Amino acid sequence: MDIFQNLLNTVRAKYKEADRATGGWLPGGGVASPLTRAKQEGERKLAQQHQQSIDRQSAKDDYVGKPGRFAGQGQFLNALRAITTTGANPIGIMQGNKTDIKKTAEYYKQFPDVTNEYDLNTNMFLRYLSGVGSEGLQIPQNVGTQIYQDIKEQEKKIMDPATRENVLNSPYNPAYIKPNLLKGNVPVYYLGQSETKGLRIGGPGLTLVKDIGERKQLDRSLGSYWAEPGENESYEIKDRYNFGYAPKNKEGFGGSLTRFNPTPGFAALISPDPAAQLGRNLVKAGYGTPYSTNLQVRPDGQVVVR
Repeated sequence: MDIFQNLLNTVRAKYKEADRATGGWLPGGGVASPLTRAKQEGERKLAQQHQQSIDRQSAKDDYVGKPGRFAGQGQFLNALRAITTTGANPIGIMQGNKTDIKKTAEYYKQFPDVTNEYDLNTNMFLRYLSGVGSEGLQIPQNVGTQIYQDIKEQEKKIMDPATRENVLNSPYNPAYIKPNLLKGNVPVYYLGQSETKGLRIGGPGLTLVKDIGERKQLDRSLGSYWAEPGENESYEIKDRYNFGYAPKNKEGFGGSLTRFNPTPGFAALISPDPAAQLGRNLVKAGYGTPYSTNLQVRPDGQVVVR
């Protein structure tokens, strides 16, 4: 037995010696043969290039500040994410803690592009809270497409001869309705409670239900507005983001809208619409700054912020 074992050991030693002499690529040796090595290296580089391509595409498709990145999660989760991202305490915000509110406002004042990640309602409110206004505002193309479609739908309604005649001659509409319609401007209003001061015209037949498509991102952001026909079938929207229930020095009615009384902390959290309730509380308390938006909405859904 020892003889065979010694022979086997000798063969192994010689094989290893030969393997080292040939660069270590004999069958069973330390490395692959030149051909195999070249093949493996090519496969490794190809895999590396493929992964780098995936990484680049991933970075392109998902990055900090990407418009609408988290919009699909809904406004409540977007609001929570927006607060916790700043290091503020959501409970503190609910309870009106000035330190947490200031921390949130200061963060988005310093990094306004980050607001674009959220749904448009949250995005525009953070811009109000932080005071940055429309600086760096970006609107995803799918939301822009919804805006454009809504304008065209309203335009079709208002151009109906009977409807147009009724609206133009109604004694109940505000004075600014008629001159705007005669200029060719299109009134857009989403059904339900408008968060911003704006157009209320003609009853349900001339409003848009807000539970279709991306309108859930529009009823509290743009809210209601006039769309002015522009070049190349585009529309211009010049609007003011403000709140009727804000203090008078913030372009509101000074609290005269009693139905918007603040809802205390946890009561706001468990309300049917907690994000909106918490936002109202902040507005009523005097936080935030009204601002103007000047948008060009194109037929392909691109929105240019001017």
